[in-house]
Amino acid sequence: MTVMHELPGVFSRRDPVSPEPVVFDIPRSGREYPADFDASASFSDLHSSVSRHLERLYDGAPEHGATWLYARFPNTYIDANRHERDIDPAMLDGEWPEPLEPSDKSRAGIGLIPMVVRGTRPLYAHGKLPTAQVRQRIDGYYRPYHDELKRILQGLRQQHGVAYHLSCHSMGSRIPAPAPDAGQLRSDFDLGDRRGATADPAFTEFVRKTLASMGYTVTLNAHFIGAECVRRHGAPAQGVHSLQIEMRRDLYM
Repeated sequence: MTVMHELPGVFSRRDPVSPEPVVFDIPRSGREYPADFDASASFSDLHSSVSRHLERLYDGAPEHGATWLYARFPNTYIDANRHERDIDPAMLDGEWPEPLEPSDKSRAGIGLIPMVVRGTRPLYAHGKLPTAQVRQRIDGYYRPYHDELKRILQGLRQQHGVAYHLSCHSMGSRIPAPAPDAGQLRSDFDLGDRRGATADPAFTEFVRKTLASMGYTVTLNAHFIGAECVRRHGAPAQGVHSLQIEMRRDLYM
């Protein structure tokens, strides 16, 4: 038996009656497109970077004692797995009131607010977004999702003394250009703990061995080291261990 909590359009959460200290967070699989999302790209382009159907693949987690949290909005609207200040000032129509921290991702158009899809195709015909609209996406979607995840993890840590956080994603089957090994098949699963910064190595090794025992090939920090969901919430010294799991998409699609 599980209990459902929901913030319409933002997240759904399912809790077991007697929760174990484990959370499955699914931040980039949403497909409920907000009414103010005036992208000019085609739907197939918009949906190309979504970790599709992971909310269904992991929906049995609560039956085994784990909490399940799913972001209902698409990552092309706002990406919950990017830093809150990873915004390129060039994409803003208006001044931003506080310091920004644009990365190579945002400069390439795939930061907190994606501006391109499929690498180069513009998401918006007008090329810029009003500052107020970006702020509304942060305040109305991004922060409520991360606040809920933080609440869950802190509550479990207080109850059990520890919390284990699995951030669930899927990746393309082959390494893309311009990487030197472009075209090569990726491992079945790639685990990211930001090179040991977000989880106890024993937890990471437990997950690796469990997957390997099922016959899967598993790498560690090889394709993705883990992004904002594990960086923001992982705090091994305080008993919160965050691990990103990338599943190769052709295993289930």
